[in-house]
Amino acid sequence: MLLRRKTRVKKTGSDVDNHPEYSEQCGQLYRDIKEHLAAGYSKREISKKLHCSRNTVSKYAEGDYEALCRKVYRSRVDQHYDMIVKSLSAGMSRADVYQELVAAGCQISKTAAYDYMNKLIKGNGIDVSVYKSSSPEAVRERKRLEKYDHVTRPGIFRFLWMGGNLTPYHREYLMKEYPVLSELAVCIREFREIFDKRNMPMLYLFIEKYKSSQYKGLSRFAAGLEKDIEAVENAVASDLSNGFVREQTAN
Repeated sequence: MLLRRKTRVKKTGSDVDNHPEYSEQCGQLYRDIKEHLAAGYSKREISKKLHCSRNTVSKYAEGDYEALCRKVYRSRVDQHYDMIVKSLSAGMSRADVYQELVAAGCQISKTAAYDYMNKLIKGNGIDVSVYKSSSPEAVRERKRLEKYDHVTRPGIFRFLWMGGNLTPYHREYLMKEYPVLSELAVCIREFREIFDKRNMPMLYLFIEKYKSSQYKGLSRFAAGLEKDIEAVENAVASDLSNGFVREQTAN
């Protein structure tokens, strides 16, 4: 009787796409990463486009398809590994991901789920600073808006307070659509000029002008200056209190 030695054939992406022992999501990620690499994208660019960490991109770029895409269920929550990593990388909070797990029928305590997610965060290099409490709908909406040109709120603050750069188009659009920004920019410039010149009359004129501003934030600011006028006068006159304003003006 002849015995035939079993020969193990290494599977490739095309062999296992629909095989129940392999993760469809991992397989798709594997193919997407390979396609982007072949098209000349850097690992950083692929990480941003596919909402995964650069460690994940490197692992899939250099690893074996079968080893990466075979399903290995060590616990109930492991079955949701792909969903969890994708959701966390897209900006969903751990609380929202936990709710998704519960809705998917995963019976796991909140503490265990958070411990599991913390390990994934560390292992996949996910930036927790981007976390916000967001519903899946909100995450999808943020993704939809990514294709539009936009200016961040910190960018506007830097432009107003520190003279940060804005394109002429952005500047024209913001000043036209949000008139308060134009008045705020003038207010900041005039306020700095008071300290730069140490000019008390300019301070009093500034307070009177902005006390009647139609924008409540500016009128409250002017009223606050008037309420503490003695301290403000000392700040204008003294070299000890206006260093930050003068430094920012110089910049």
